[in-house]
Amino acid sequence: MVELHQFRPFWGLPNASPFCMKVETYLRFRHISYVVVPSGPRKSPTGRIPFVVEEGRSITDSEAIIAHFEQREATCLDDGLSDADRATAFFVREMVEERLYWQITYMRWGDPSGWAVFRPDLVKYLPLAMRGPVLFLLRRALLRQMRQQGLSPADPQGAYARGRAVLDALAGLLDDKPFFLGDAPRSLDMSVYAFLANILDQPFGNPLQEHGKSLSNLIAYCARMKALCWQGWTEGHQAMSGKRSS
Repeated sequence: MVELHQFRPFWGLPNASPFCMKVETYLRFRHISYVVVPSGPRKSPTGRIPFVVEEGRSITDSEAIIAHFEQREATCLDDGLSDADRATAFFVREMVEERLYWQITYMRWGDPSGWAVFRPDLVKYLPLAMRGPVLFLLRRALLRQMRQQGLSPADPQGAYARGRAVLDALAGLLDDKPFFLGDAPRSLDMSVYAFLANILDQPFGNPLQEHGKSLSNLIAYCARMKALCWQGWTEGHQAMSGKRSS
């Protein structure tokens, strides 16, 4: 049995970390049996999550985890893609995982309105030792990093403009296709869906979520991915295997 070490579900999302959700979406889509082990960065051999443990071997980094399991599949998710499609997937994934990661971080930790609703639920989720000065120092460090990205708590509209541009580009790339590279999900979709779901499906709104919900093809895309990979999932009943519910 594969152990998937990651954060617990939060705010009705399978995972509030898009990288954790990316890996779990892949495992569910591929019908790979796994058990979730609630964990955090301090328990990771590299200080990063998610990580998986299989037969005593630990693998960190979401792309490395997916590549590990793809090596044993009879057919790979990206089989048949042209060199141009593979290049497109690479650059889109890099853009999404960099730009939207900081947007998701900002809308919870940086936007004063987002922090006001995120903090009370986050505190209930954290160990007692992290609920006071440790949380203050963590947020201060994140705010410093966000300012280096040009994301200021004093200017939410300006900060969200960068995310809106990424969502518009994704909507244009998807166009009227079912998935980003055609008629079937590819490895790129595991990542893009996890990031979009963390923007569109969190319970408290913000300007970025509002803009995303105006892009009908992205909404329909997320509904397709959710039906394929997360049908029947509820926060109170974490899946113990990658098999999709019927």
